[in-house]
Amino acid sequence: MPNPEKYIQIINGARFNLIISHHHRRGPATHRKHTLDAIVVTHSRMASCGSCFWCLIWLVVLLVVGWPLGITLGGLYGLISPLTTCLGLDRLSDLLLEGANLGRTCANNMRHCKPLC
Repeated sequence: MPNPEKYIQIINGARFNLIISHHHRRGPATHRKHTLDAIVVTHSRMASCGSCFWCLIWLVVLLVVGWPLGITLGGLYGLISPLTTCLGLDRLSDLLLEGANLGRTCANNMRHCKPLC
């Protein structure tokens, strides 16, 4: 039987009930209930001050620029996209779609703490 502790994610202060099945050569399997007290997180990823700074900058850019432009350009994209094949507005439609995804780009950069410049 594989080691059951490999399959448990340890979280600070959490208590887990683990039921382990023991299979015997003869007879039915028996189940034992074990309680595990988790004390320490084995892997933690701490952000540095610089990355927190860029995360906050991207949040401000998202709130001030990303969402308002994304909503506006998304509405224009919805109006112009049906006309792209008739009038040949492919480049304009692609540009509006990129602008509509501006909020997503800001949120992704905020998630990865990417520097603005």
